Amino acid sequence: MEKIFHITNGDYLAEDLKKIQITGEVIVCREALVAGPLQTGNLDDFWKLRSDFMLKYYNSAPASYYKKVVSEFEKTLNIPKSSEVNLWFEDDLFCQVNMWFCISLLSKIKGLKIYRIYPKASAKDHWKGFSISSSSDLKESLQSRFLFRENDIEFALNLWEAFKNNDNNSLQQLSENLSQCFKYLEEVIEVYLHTSPEDFIENLIEDEVTDFNIIFEKFQKEFEMLGFGDLQVKAVYDKILKEKQ
Repeated sequence: MEKIFHITNGDYLAEDLKKIQITGEVIVCREALVAGPLQTGNLDDFWKLRSDFMLKYYNSAPASYYKKVVSEFEKTLNIPKSSEVNLWFEDDLFCQVNMWFCISLLSKIKGLKIYRIYPKASAKDHWKGFSISSSSDLKESLQSRFLFRENDIEFALNLWEAFKNNDNNSLQQLSENLSQCFKYLEEVIEVYLHTSPEDFIENLIEDEVTDFNIIFEKFQKEFEMLGFGDLQVKAVYDKILKEKQ
């Protein structure tokens, strides 16, 4: 009998899945690969690069990064071949980039059946994702999953390579492809490539809006497709304030 695994983007959803006693092991993706350096030659160097970045910008100790983040990715790498893997990721850029990376790890394992799980949400609340999903919504999402075909896996690998190498031309071209496993991709990449979160925050500060909570609220409304959390926005905010000193 094949083993079942669920990979979630963050702990909140992981806890919700455990509450509904979902069949299979839950693995948590705790990274924020949408920000910071990504280019290295191997995974050991990659973990070092990311832990250094987390220390510098988020004051997160390397030991904590390896214990909380790397350990979960190691669970992903150790998934037995021919298992079933369900990827619970939303459509914003934050989630997408994390998912592309997870697929790059999973692609090294033979015979996996990989599925994309979408949140059940109305068009109005789409970008709120799984945060507004009830227990029944989560069960329905699982029943409505999409299988990653071989070309979908290759597509994800190409997206990851383009993103981590800052190859915006390739990213733009790839975003125009259609797949049931990558809905809203073109819209998300369009926002990523053709808007400037830094300019948006700097303009607010120049208009004497300096309270971070207000800035974060306005940022989320303007750039909901990016999916940035408060840590990512605060890093941009602090950078701009430092430059103005």
